[in-house]
Amino acid sequence: HLYRVRAALTAGEETGISAILQDERQLALIRLPGSLVTGPMRATGPVEIAEERWTEVPGLSVTVALRRPRDRVLLVYHTDCNPMSHFYEAHFTIFRRKESSTGPALNLGFSEDFGLDMVFSDYGASSEYPAGLLCDTPGSLGTWTYYVAARVANMGVSRESPAVVVGYSGSISS
Repeated sequence: HLYRVRAALTAGEETGISAILQDERQLALIRLPGSLVTGPMRATGPVEIAEERWTEVPGLSVTVALRRPRDRVLLVYHTDCNPMSHFYEAHFTIFRRKESSTGPALNLGFSEDFGLDMVFSDYGASSEYPAGLLCDTPGSLGTWTYYVAARVANMGVSRESPAVVVGYSGSISS
């Protein structure tokens, strides 16, 4: 098999920003048996995210049955973020919940507020296509559901948190 990786810079030359790949880079490829893979589960349609609370992106969820407490789950996700304003800040994360549990889902991000990824209007340092690769160890057997969620934050330029539309594209696999 032959695999190739490509990168693209989406900012124009007038920004003064450039992407320079220096030194050696490494590509890791993991091939798993089809019986271990679930997905890709695709976004079912766009949803407007206008609140500072986490909102599930429709269609971006995957359910996994673990047979041993030490089993690990490799999650791969990506989606889009379409801002409705010039000044915006959107956060993305993955939540995990046990099928038989009545407790709240667990945010697998760096913190409850930040999540796993942030997209914001500082176009020189942001991409409107949040993506991630995450290895999770739930710690007990059973059926677990993982889902992508998004929220917006107030940038301080108005009283509201500018909305974004998410889910024109995207998928999650485990």
